[in-house]
Amino acid sequence: MLQRHRFKFLSIAALLSCKVGVVSSFLGQKTGTKAPTKSEVKRIKEKSNAENNILETTFTGGWGAKPEAEIEAGAIKIASRIRTLKDLGWKKPERRAGNIRPRHRAFGGSGEKPVQLKANYDESKEMCVEKWLTQDEFYTLVKDSSPAADTVYVALAKGASYAERDVCEKLLLAWRPNGKTFDEARFMASVKSGRTELAAGWALFLSLNGFFASSIVFPTNPLAKGLEQVIAQIQASI
Repeated sequence: MLQRHRFKFLSIAALLSCKVGVVSSFLGQKTGTKAPTKSEVKRIKEKSNAENNILETTFTGGWGAKPEAEIEAGAIKIASRIRTLKDLGWKKPERRAGNIRPRHRAFGGSGEKPVQLKANYDESKEMCVEKWLTQDEFYTLVKDSSPAADTVYVALAKGASYAERDVCEKLLLAWRPNGKTFDEARFMASVKSGRTELAAGWALFLSLNGFFASSIVFPTNPLAKGLEQVIAQIQASI
């Protein structure tokens, strides 16, 4: 299960690194034994560097980092020090959650601003919504930015780029069911849930992109034709 999700992350990173022009050029090339030209070698190197950069910067919640046992132990150590919401930066009385939820990283979340940095956010107003916990703020609070910290953060934020106060509160209570002792098994279950949601979102993103790409390359495939019919029906009903 874990290995399958890791493969999805690598596939996603490769997909994100591909530009339309590069894909088109590769589709137009013919297979042969002819030595690549200097421009082709340069393009391949640039593509490889882009993929490596994305692999390094794509958040995976500590997945795939080595050694796993050491990272897991480090994550448990970090999480066990988080006892209350104050340890996560929420020191004021709780505000309303609001209607805006943090987006999944695969669907705009990576480039989304936290709610406290959005336009018209004003804590002095009575109806101001609760702020979100950013990844950088979390690193500062726990004094750690290693894969172990990522492992804890994915348990809090799951597939989203930011963690919400009410979600974190429920998790902290679940990790200490008797109010005192930190339950490592429950914490790791939260980590697994967070990583699964993160991977599932990216897998869906990959599937959708693959579908639309295939519709462009093979516009007569049955799925593409079915989508055209659905769109036509919607347009007719407007």
